[in-house]
Amino acid sequence: MAEFVASKLAEAVVSQAAQRITDLLFHEATPLSSVKDDVLSLRTELRRMQCFLRDAEKKQEQDERVRNWVAEVRDLACEIEDVVEVYIHKVHSSYIKAFHLRKLRTQINSIKDKITSLRDSTQTYQIEFTSSGAREGIRSLRSLRRSYPDDEEDIVISLKDTTVALKAQLMTEEDQRRVVSIVGMGGLGKTTLAKKVYNDVDIKKHFDCFAWVFISQQYLPREVLSDILMQVGFQSDQHEGSNLEEEKYTKESLEERKSKREILKGLDHHELVNLMKVELEDKRYFIVLDDIWSIDAWYSIQSAFPNGKVGSKVLFTTRVETVALSTNPHSPPIRPPLLTSAESWTLLQCKVFQREYFSEEDFPSQFEAIGKEMVEKCGGLPLAIVVLGGLLRTKSSFHEWEKLRKHVKSHVISKLQLQQQYRVEDILDLSFQDLSYYLKPCFLYLGSFPEDSEISKSKLIRLWIAEGFVPTVGKEDVEGTTMEDIAEQYLGELIDRCMVQVSKKDHTGKGVKTCRLHDIMRDFCISKAKKENFLEMMQLQEMNMMMPTTASIQYPTTAHSRRIAVHANHGLNRHAPCMEQVHPHLRSFLCHGLNTDQHISFLRTKNITLLRVLELDLLGKDIDDAQKLPSEIGNLIHLRYLTVSGICTLKLPYSIGNLQNLNTLDLRGIHYAFLPWTISKLGRLRHLLFPEGYSTIHGTIKRNLFRNSTVANLETLKGIHAEDLIRDNAVLPLTNIRNLEIKNFRSDEEVRLVLESLSTQLDCLRSLRMQLMTYSNNFEFPSLKLLSECRVLSSLSLTGELSQLNFSFLPKSLAKLALEQLSLDKEKLAILQKLPNLRILQIMDNADTINYKWLCSVDGFPKLEILTLCDLLGLKEWKVEIGAMPILKILNIHRVGLRVFPHGLKFVSTLRELNISSMPKKFRDRLMVDEDGLEGKDFYKVRHIPSITFSKTRIR
Repeated sequence: MAEFVASKLAEAVVSQAAQRITDLLFHEATPLSSVKDDVLSLRTELRRMQCFLRDAEKKQEQDERVRNWVAEVRDLACEIEDVVEVYIHKVHSSYIKAFHLRKLRTQINSIKDKITSLRDSTQTYQIEFTSSGAREGIRSLRSLRRSYPDDEEDIVISLKDTTVALKAQLMTEEDQRRVVSIVGMGGLGKTTLAKKVYNDVDIKKHFDCFAWVFISQQYLPREVLSDILMQVGFQSDQHEGSNLEEEKYTKESLEERKSKREILKGLDHHELVNLMKVELEDKRYFIVLDDIWSIDAWYSIQSAFPNGKVGSKVLFTTRVETVALSTNPHSPPIRPPLLTSAESWTLLQCKVFQREYFSEEDFPSQFEAIGKEMVEKCGGLPLAIVVLGGLLRTKSSFHEWEKLRKHVKSHVISKLQLQQQYRVEDILDLSFQDLSYYLKPCFLYLGSFPEDSEISKSKLIRLWIAEGFVPTVGKEDVEGTTMEDIAEQYLGELIDRCMVQVSKKDHTGKGVKTCRLHDIMRDFCISKAKKENFLEMMQLQEMNMMMPTTASIQYPTTAHSRRIAVHANHGLNRHAPCMEQVHPHLRSFLCHGLNTDQHISFLRTKNITLLRVLELDLLGKDIDDAQKLPSEIGNLIHLRYLTVSGICTLKLPYSIGNLQNLNTLDLRGIHYAFLPWTISKLGRLRHLLFPEGYSTIHGTIKRNLFRNSTVANLETLKGIHAEDLIRDNAVLPLTNIRNLEIKNFRSDEEVRLVLESLSTQLDCLRSLRMQLMTYSNNFEFPSLKLLSECRVLSSLSLTGELSQLNFSFLPKSLAKLALEQLSLDKEKLAILQKLPNLRILQIMDNADTINYKWLCSVDGFPKLEILTLCDLLGLKEWKVEIGAMPILKILNIHRVGLRVFPHGLKFVSTLRELNISSMPKKFRDRLMVDEDGLEGKDFYKVRHIPSITFSKTRIR
């Protein structure tokens, strides 16, 4: 199976190299003009390699010779990229172009010789891409994974609620045959849950016949249908009346089964389908299809399942959400939850002692603390806990447990490879193998993020694009589609396959804001990335603060990967790595935690001249002096992604203007920055994010920070000052902008200019934030009518004087609205509650202390889920009618003038979280239960809310 994975990863590398050569031919046409034909020939060879690797993948050969051959192809593709990019770098930094041209031609000829040698080696060493070895490997793994409903199941923990929900769906009597699905990542307990209901007494009484079929990735429709027919009681002419559900496994019954199988073996697919229909037509049947991977697997046998008697059901278990939704989009799939800490500990004890009940004496107290620490590292994944329990069963002493504790996750993943019952890595690897070649590097890249981190979707897709994992959008693509859209689709596929978890939804409630990897999945990801030389993880060693600043990274003598991620433990001294020991053509350096007095040295080393991704999370928030990036950063002409964070003040050098390939410049993690005018030369920027504050370094001649060409391609622009966007009473052409944040408007005329540009030029704007420069200028936002044309605008934030605004012009597409410095009145509030798609509303910092009331009418705020009211001292009374805010989930109240909590919120049954802070003691006491259990006067209004938090801060 390793060769199968390697060939897919190699195909991704070769594909990216071919795309990179295409991009270079377009963007670096001048330096490559003399060798254009040679470079084109290399691109042609890369595309041939890619086609050959796809063929190798289909045949899935298991052979050491193939593994080496694929590795050579991958390395050769990387070498092609290297020689072309090094040549371009030399041409840009040297006047002796003829010398570098001769060297490039020599290198190209050498590469062509290697390609010829690779071709010849398939004949010389008889490298044949037959599929027999792979089939044996797949059969072995499939046999290992095959499930049987009557297996003696391990003790099941925490499936009570899920089982009840699943049984309810299965026992619902409907006229049409219905598909029910269980969805989740590998090892989550989908099959265990299916077995539990399959063998349930109530289920057995409810249905007339049953079948359990294991599908997997390599299914054969004829085998599936035959297997079902054997289990549901297929009647042959020779053995009329026999029922295989009831008969014993006698010699006669085995002979009869053999005879029936021979009959079925002689039928074609169409005959089997018709026979199934006949057998199931008058029965209430229950069929389980365990481990189904694709919707095609269902479509290939779907016609064989008649409606049957009322209430017939087919149950899927799958890791792919789209499979579940495609078969039955109107019924939500069942999702087994991860175990809680208590449930994980209970399951571990059961597995260690191999029984469901045990006494405290069975588990000595000195083992409890270390056992709980180890089980926490399993992240609630049942399979991982079961494997850990199997390991601990073999360890009888505290010393052995302590030794295992230090490396528990790596043991859980890799130390049971010889035991056939549980192999976590194989189970997770099935999902990885099933990925398309272009998704494999995207998944492996997730291992570069720190453990337990929430990964920003926007950051992740920008990194994927910078790495070259996402193809350049061409003429054949749908008009308006961007690389970011394609990358978002990639992430969606990984989420659908349950390999990546959604942490937070975005403001629309539909998209992803942040995601994460389960701990076990992350360790698998890192292990696979290291094995494939895809990514090198480096941990900074713990050092005494008084020790000299020597190299402090645990790494091999020379890192083989072109990507390095450095993670530091918080609170420790951190030092720059010895960059001379990394890959000579390093492409990505993701650093989390270097000292500011050490970080600049590696930017001057020759090994990073081909960097594409540079992330510097530095230490220095408490340092007032401006930290300056070295001018050598301007040598990184292939850099596509640059982010700097963690320090108070940063000064960028003028040489930043050399980074003509830069797509993303992210300085949000810095308090203040001095920016050179040369930023105006960065014409390929797509995402530009400013720090909290910034000023421009003009040099001797004052120049504009931006040009038309600088902003034309921008999709994200956040934190820019209005004066840098407006030139000669016109706004620079933000023709591709999707996310825009503008600060420090100095007049209503500037606001009007921007709004006009948005309404006349743009129909792709999704998020807009506008902030007036000060609250003392006494000017307001002009009419919002200019925004009404932004039909896809889903997030809007306005900060400044808003008293004269007509809210009737707010786009109906808004899902999130934040208003600061708002003078509230009945008319405005009445309009807000009619916005049909509004999901999040934040009303903050109202300086007007005139008393007013708020009425939320019946059917008001139909889709509102999160409401935040902050610093609204003038709001004295709030009435919520029954039927208003029907799906509100979170309510935040901070420093509001309310005297009484609204009675109508008692009827909002969806409210799950109430956060109250900086409110008078009387207001809080009415909602609380005191130490003696006495309920406050208004407690009945919030009794149904599961989570209520109070802050004791009082209003002055």
